[in-house]
Amino acid sequence: MYQAMLKLLARGDSLGIRSIRYSVDRHLRRDPGCRTDASRYLRNHIRFYRYALVVFDREGCGDDAPRGVIQQNVERSLERNGRRDRSKAIVIDPELEAWVWGDSPCVSQVLGWGTDYSGLPNWLYSQNLWPHECPKPPEPKRAMQAAMRLKRVRKSARKFSDLAARVTLSNCQDPAFNELRDTLRRWFPTLRSSSPHSD
Repeated sequence: MYQAMLKLLARGDSLGIRSIRYSVDRHLRRDPGCRTDASRYLRNHIRFYRYALVVFDREGCGDDAPRGVIQQNVERSLERNGRRDRSKAIVIDPELEAWVWGDSPCVSQVLGWGTDYSGLPNWLYSQNLWPHECPKPPEPKRAMQAAMRLKRVRKSARKFSDLAARVTLSNCQDPAFNELRDTLRRWFPTLRSSSPHSD
């Protein structure tokens, strides 16, 4: 998550936002810590940052509630601690690997499958890891690990960094990703060039 967010936030043009200054931090207790402790964790940063974004996986966060319910609970806690209209929780369902699966040759390259993207989903179909009727594997982490294992590619944070830096962002249909992008666009709209005739 750390590597992915570092690279994503650096892609202002692809996200449709202006260039921003930002800091990415990790909670020591990972997803459960983000869910239960974000407001306290961020309290010391409130004077230094205009906005706060809390991003974590639903899988493993310690709450089986729907994604939207978990997000609302975290956001209420952030608001009570002085971040009203200046914070957003993004819960990825089930996990970050859901953002990997897009129709892009970059995905197959980074996962060790070369430039022919079709071979990767076809193999996952044959392994019952990606049903034909689903837009992405229902267990994205398991599918990613299986695909990399077959090609003897080691899983590392660098893989997420490479994917976040290279994969096209315009085709992603994941609700959490779209919510992240829409939030960033609302907070950091692109600066329109002024002209003598503009309002």
